[in-house]
Amino acid sequence: MVDVKKLIKEFSQADMQAYIEQYNMGDLAFGTFFPSKYTPDLTFESLQAATGAKVAAPVVSFNSRAPRAGRPTVGKVVGDIPKIELARVKDERDINTYRQLLGKAAASRNPAITKAIIDWIYEDTKFTLDSVNARIEWLSKQAASNGRYELTMTNNELGVVTKVPIDFGIPTANRKNATAPWANPATAKPITDIRAMQQAARAKGKKVLYATTDQETMDKMLDAVETQTFCASYAAVALDIQARPTVEALNNALQRNNLPTFRVWDSYVNIENKKGEQVTESGWVEGNVTFTVQSMLGDIQYTDTADGWVTIDQSVKSYSDFVLVKAYAEQDPIGMVTKGIAYATPVLANSESTWILKTVA
Repeated sequence: MVDVKKLIKEFSQADMQAYIEQYNMGDLAFGTFFPSKYTPDLTFESLQAATGAKVAAPVVSFNSRAPRAGRPTVGKVVGDIPKIELARVKDERDINTYRQLLGKAAASRNPAITKAIIDWIYEDTKFTLDSVNARIEWLSKQAASNGRYELTMTNNELGVVTKVPIDFGIPTANRKNATAPWANPATAKPITDIRAMQQAARAKGKKVLYATTDQETMDKMLDAVETQTFCASYAAVALDIQARPTVEALNNALQRNNLPTFRVWDSYVNIENKKGEQVTESGWVEGNVTFTVQSMLGDIQYTDTADGWVTIDQSVKSYSDFVLVKAYAEQDPIGMVTKGIAYATPVLANSESTWILKTVA
């Protein structure tokens, strides 16, 4: 490992940090549902919050000692925070491109060439940030839509494979099947299913306020005849006029009927195998709808990376939230390496107060 500034003289830690501060995650939305939370070690922990019905105090006689209420044992799921990492190398051909850009910049005052040099130097910073955050997005959507995630040779061929799924403990009784698959607009009963999920939560003293799903499942819900009738005005129903509602119109109708409102989590990432082939995935389990009592589904629990605090190497390092970006040069063969690293995982909160509706047969 060699100081990258010996290979790329224009490289600076300050410029890399400025590039990182301009970083935008685009469609990746895990932060909306899973805010980041620091933990001091490599262990994540999911606790069950007291989000159910209140415990009623007993009626007692005067001058008596107050009854002592029991303190429920805090349920939790504990596991190890994984390491997420990807590197990209600018090889000898890329270095020659850089040299040619420097030559053109010296012979011209064209600001576009200067910008091209800056982009060349720091473009892999964005790529590595995108890659780490895309994996967090995928893991978060798996956890949110299924209550667990599992790494396999299909979805994580370039990394480790988990022998046991990371399961956040949603009770089996909290997993329900739809009355009928939502793929058929004529027979689908989304509103009936939503009411059933609400009743299941009420039976446990919970009130579900939010339903989260992907765009494809939402489209099927909006296409359903029952949904369109539910959202239509009384006049439209009387005249048998069916119209596909918007998500906003659906949520207004749900809110008027004291039913949970919907959020659509619509994003896609590319999963790459060892051959360099990429497959585009949503990460959301097809057809699942997750009902929760709170707007936040959990958090991204992270801790410090070993690369972040060791001083034995000659790399240049900067952080974007919990993702470390480090850059360094290599001598044999000559190359510039940019690496993104995070010790982080989504952790589903209040799994006992989470219900999942399966709408696919």
